[in-house]
Amino acid sequence: MHLFFEHSSRRLLACAVVWLTLLPLTASAAEHVYGTPGQPTFDQRHPSGSIQSADAADDILIEADKERQVINDQYIDDQRACYRKFFVASCLEDAKERNRVAVRQVRDVEVEANAYKRQAKADERDKSLAEQHAKDEQEALRRAQDQKEKAAASERKIQESMAKQKQVTERETQTAGQADLRVKAHEAQVRQKQAEEAAKAPQRAANEQAYKEKVKQAEAHRKEVEAKKAEKERERAAKQRQAPAAAPDPAAPSATPSK
Repeated sequence: MHLFFEHSSRRLLACAVVWLTLLPLTASAAEHVYGTPGQPTFDQRHPSGSIQSADAADDILIEADKERQVINDQYIDDQRACYRKFFVASCLEDAKERNRVAVRQVRDVEVEANAYKRQAKADERDKSLAEQHAKDEQEALRRAQDQKEKAAASERKIQESMAKQKQVTERETQTAGQADLRVKAHEAQVRQKQAEEAAKAPQRAANEQAYKEKVKQAEAHRKEVEAKKAEKERERAAKQRQAPAAAPDPAAPSATPSK
């Protein structure tokens, strides 16, 4: 009986020693956070609302890729270390949770950076369209004024031609006989018609130019619509490419040596 109690006491003492040995390791693992050593977490380094330019967003996305690699390497190292511990399952679960939290922090910052880039691109596109619209309006006003001036000039030429023709007709009527009057009146009408046709030539040219401008504007509008449609397709493809990647297989071999 004495030997039994002595043996039991030794076993309890051995278990207590093992438990006390594992406690610091468990606490250390709980406090360990994945990410660049010596740096705050990724979302603390880039808090929400801190992105102020598209260039800054690009730099953060590049940094996020590097941070993911660091997190993945630390996760793989911790998984390997867990298999050398007594509570393997608990250790692996803790490592998995730390990896999930760290990856989510990086992903949240990536989402904000990509959203900033999309908004900046949309703002730039809207600004460009507004500037082009203002230029088109100015150009339309200038063309309208040119056409108005050409029409007024054409009208003055017609009036002047008709006045001169009237004077010629009156002089011919006074000097010519009744027989020649009808012939000359007809000739005067022909000349008047020719003069009117000549005076209307600038207006016809202006009308042709206006038609060409309308065709040009319609083509520009079609290209703009196609560009917007292509932009939407690219944004949708970008969103699909940005879907979060699956967590790495714990059993997969590591690309980096064990620490």
